[in-house]
Amino acid sequence: MTKQLSLKFRLDAHTRLEDYVGDAAARLSSLDGLVVLRGEPSSGKTHLLQGLCHEAESRNQLSIYLPELGTLHPDVLIGIESSDLVCLDDIGSVFSTRQWQESLFHLINACKDSAATLVLGDVPELSAVPDLLPDLASRLNAAYSLQTDVLNDADKLDVIRRKAAQCGFDMPEEVCRFILSRAPRDMNHLAALVMRLDEESLSRQKKVTIPFVKTALGL
Repeated sequence: MTKQLSLKFRLDAHTRLEDYVGDAAARLSSLDGLVVLRGEPSSGKTHLLQGLCHEAESRNQLSIYLPELGTLHPDVLIGIESSDLVCLDDIGSVFSTRQWQESLFHLINACKDSAATLVLGDVPELSAVPDLLPDLASRLNAAYSLQTDVLNDADKLDVIRRKAAQCGFDMPEEVCRFILSRAPRDMNHLAALVMRLDEESLSRQKKVTIPFVKTALGL
């Protein structure tokens, strides 16, 4: 039976590392200790963090994924170093808060002592953070820093096709190209469009074609 902490934050079924397009997934999977994950908005940071937790599940390891840190109290970090893997998403939303800085510093030390892997997503550039605790800065500067991949149009087409296949329907290349030419190009938006197409095609019992996309998505 898979061991995992009981969390209110559930992992998305489509965020496994093998579903990520780019080299960052393989590099991240090979790391341990303290890792800082950075990248442009909607470049796959959440996908990678959740993917690591999926991988930990498959190995019967304890993992914890915490997003939306701005809605949580810093004390939520107490004791989570007992997991094999800790992934904290959207660190930038709380990083300038002194109490969060102190809690992060203690968590980094606790994870090191327990040999847990700690991955921090969306950490801002330290030089841009006012009143940063020197000891925390020192720990983060010593961490392994990994950037998400910058996807070209061919990569984004691949992502759209994969998302459609995961939803269980075929997305012809000409339809993928039509969507990419008409819709915002960030991956969060493109993935959401694929999910909408899946729902619309099921409810209308229609194949996904360019005319259907125009009607269903208003493109």
